[in-house]
Amino acid sequence: MKPIQLDFKPSVTLTLTICLIGIGAGAILILTTLVWQIKLLLGFLIFTAVIYNACQYGLLLLPWSCIALNVDSRNQLQLVRKDGKVLSVVVCSDSVVTPSLTVLNCKIQDANIFARLFAVHLVILPDMLETEAYRQLRVWLRWGKSTRT
Repeated sequence: MKPIQLDFKPSVTLTLTICLIGIGAGAILILTTLVWQIKLLLGFLIFTAVIYNACQYGLLLLPWSCIALNVDSRNQLQLVRKDGKVLSVVVCSDSVVTPSLTVLNCKIQDANIFARLFAVHLVILPDMLETEAYRQLRVWLRWGKSTRT
C-alpha cells in the first residue's frame, strides 16, 4: 500500500460546534433552579471545558493536539502531535467513518500502563484536510486496515 501523509488544519466548523454546545449547556444551566453560586461554578466549568476542547480539537493550539497522521506502507498508523512527539497507534474497532465526520479512537502501542488505560480520540471533519486526503483516510479506515483491536 502507498504511504499516506495527512496534515490537519484548524477547523472552523468544529470550533463553532464546540462553542454552540457550550452556549446550549450554559442556557440549560441558567434555566435550572439552582443556587446562583452553584450556577456560577458550573458555568465556569462549562466555559473552561469549551475553551480547552476548542483549543485542542478545533484550533489545534495545544502542544498535545494532533496535527498530522501518517500511514506507512506496512499499514502502521502514526499520530504526530504539535510538540513533535510521534505516537504509534492502533485504530480501535469503535471508530466512526462517515463522509461528514470521522472519529478515530486509537490505542497507543508500546505505552506505559497508565497511557494504555486511555484511548486517543481524534475528531476529523472535512474542513481539516484537503478533499482527496480526507477521501484517502476514509478509504483506508474502511478497507485498508484488516486487523483492529
